[in-house]
Amino acid sequence: MPQFFRAAFLFLGLVLAAAPAAAADLAIGQTVLNGRTGEKITFKNITLKDCNLTEDEATRLFSGALSREDAGAMLGRMTARELRIPEADVETVNGDNFTVKDIVAQNIAQGGAQVLSIGSTDGVLPDDAGDATLHLGALRVEKISMPGLAAALRAGDPGGAAFRFSHLAWEGGELSAVDKATPAGAPGGNRILLHVGAAKIDQNFNADGAPLDGAASLTGITLKMPPTSRMGSNLAAFGYSQLDADFEVAGAYDPATKVYSLKTYALDLKKIGRIALSARISGVGETAFVGEKAARQQALLDSTLDWAQIDVTNSGLFEKIVAFFSLSQGKTPEAVKSEWRAIIAQAPMLFSGASAVDAVAKELDRFIADPKVLTLRIKGKGAPLKLGELVHISNTASFLDKLEVTGSQGTSNSAKPAPGTRL
Repeated sequence: MPQFFRAAFLFLGLVLAAAPAAAADLAIGQTVLNGRTGEKITFKNITLKDCNLTEDEATRLFSGALSREDAGAMLGRMTARELRIPEADVETVNGDNFTVKDIVAQNIAQGGAQVLSIGSTDGVLPDDAGDATLHLGALRVEKISMPGLAAALRAGDPGGAAFRFSHLAWEGGELSAVDKATPAGAPGGNRILLHVGAAKIDQNFNADGAPLDGAASLTGITLKMPPTSRMGSNLAAFGYSQLDADFEVAGAYDPATKVYSLKTYALDLKKIGRIALSARISGVGETAFVGEKAARQQALLDSTLDWAQIDVTNSGLFEKIVAFFSLSQGKTPEAVKSEWRAIIAQAPMLFSGASAVDAVAKELDRFIADPKVLTLRIKGKGAPLKLGELVHISNTASFLDKLEVTGSQGTSNSAKPAPGTRL
């Protein structure tokens, strides 16, 4: 799969290279692009409208006949009103094959495009145990820009270019792969089935390229394991034939105050539970989003965590776990919960009575007694925490002394996403 994504990025760069200036219409027959790492892309005809390149230039660009330096220079001056590719076949060095259909890009210039749409993608990933198959539904991306694309191609690193867009809508897809630990003739088969219903991303950037706000969602996620596989059997023991989930993330950045707010980062597992993270980080300069890689990392390490919060909502899994231990140990559910609470009560003593650990233990005790919602908010005690401190923890005890943890009773409702909030 990594080879496929490498080929896909190379392919995307070429597609977006071709947008607006009055010029000629071009029609190029089947063209093969051989990548430098072994991948091959076969374009089944290419149509360019109002393209400022000659047919020979366009053919050499899409066939990979140009050097990196020449390709980068050509991408920098290329314009075209529309590009259409009815079909493109991608073959990776590992032998994976993908067919991409109905590719249309509109108003493309200098590595950007107003709209890029793909009708579908189907792939086969060969394996001795059985081929994996992939199907991706229609994709539409709007207001694309790729600053630094030409320079990145000249440097031989397409991934070094920034990739920005305002809106993405994807109609989902399916992946079917063999579980090698399950025999082919096992009841119910031995294939892992992953399905995604739809995806959506909306985001805005300022003039410098820093993100102002963004929201993304994946809905209708379904994972079905072979019934006799280890995971499939474990899920069945708790009453689940498959896992169903939705995912969402949303955040906002204020360049004036240098504050980034993670509004929610949540995974909702149906009939299991929901876990959501939120946070506020201050002192975040624009370099954290638009600088060079090393500068971006350092800018994040220098920023400050004002607070972070986790909200866990039980939707049935806790009761199933209690019932499982109750049955396997021959104890009542209340006896099992009492044992857990007794163990948690001892936790603070293992950390020299650290107040942060004590607060977590109390909140866990409350949740076990009434398993509905568990809320924990973490912030610096007396002083904000640098993100760099969270990455480099040399002494656990001294670090815990720097934390202040509060539960649902000490957290303002305004800071928490409302239960069931969706994008």
